[in-house]
Amino acid sequence: MFEDLLTSNEDWFLRPGPACEVVVSSRVRFARNLEDRKFPHHASAVEQKQVVDEVQAALAGLPALSSLKFVRLNEISSLDRQFLTEHQLISAEHAASLGQRAVAFDANRGVSFLVNEEDHLRLQAFRAGLALKETHQDLTDIEKALSDKLTFSKDAHWGYLTACPTNLGGAMRASVMLHLPALVYANRAAQVLQGVAQVGLAVRGIQGETTQIPSAFFQISNQSSMGKRGGEIVDHVDRVARQLVEVELSTQKEVFQQEGLKLQDRICRSLGTLKSAKLLSLQEALDGLSALRVGVEWKILAGLDLQKLNHLLILIQPAHLAKIAARELDAEQEALQRARILGLYLKGAEPA
Repeated sequence: MFEDLLTSNEDWFLRPGPACEVVVSSRVRFARNLEDRKFPHHASAVEQKQVVDEVQAALAGLPALSSLKFVRLNEISSLDRQFLTEHQLISAEHAASLGQRAVAFDANRGVSFLVNEEDHLRLQAFRAGLALKETHQDLTDIEKALSDKLTFSKDAHWGYLTACPTNLGGAMRASVMLHLPALVYANRAAQVLQGVAQVGLAVRGIQGETTQIPSAFFQISNQSSMGKRGGEIVDHVDRVARQLVEVELSTQKEVFQQEGLKLQDRICRSLGTLKSAKLLSLQEALDGLSALRVGVEWKILAGLDLQKLNHLLILIQPAHLAKIAARELDAEQEALQRARILGLYLKGAEPA
């Protein structure tokens, strides 16, 4: 199941985006709950199924969303749920939770709607690069269309009512995924990201709240939406992201001026390792791909582009490797398959 996602050349993350040399992706998420329904974690299986059925019927009644694929998660395997998590279509919590739950998604369009995760609905939209304003507008239009079919629980004072009090208000999160290798290399990332936290934004890893921060990939987002309009939140995150882009690019220039040959050697060694290794852990692959991104940005490497590297960030994840192999993999088999995939995809890459 979902093998089409492995071979698609149309997924949103395969397109170029603004400031893509630093910003990998933008995401906006809305949390919504149906009026007069218990929150998912308080609802019985029957009540959860009623919500799933109601949402599915509402989506089916919207021609603009006819491309969505609707999947009931309790009817698919744990491997398939992990696959959807790695593809950024559901959260790790959604994949692991019990009960009646579902997701509706269109990976090409860059939208997915989680049903009965923490809230009845988690609507999310993605775009490549720094495109928060456009992503927010996309999701706002979708939410408006859905609100004609579903009645969302809302209070005049508290705003949208959510299972977690920290999401009250606009019940919205705007986030961007950034690649900050120069700041990491220069040992400045911790200081810079501490400043991000001081202006009210959260810093997380590549899979959001459930992961440690690997390599030089960081996700920044607003922490609260209470008392703030959606546009204000987007402007705040967008402004900080643009500042990080400027700091990263200036640090890259500085580092290359000081240690250009050393960095070129490191990048070329990373390419050689990823092309030739027999076994690669996920962390080794992420570190190597981080170096290759810099090589592409600084034209040290040829035969590669950022979109291919974005694709590899997903293909090297465990469930994707199992899907490619068409079987479950143990740790060594997974490392072997990861090395094979990277060797295949990077075959044409070489020092410029």
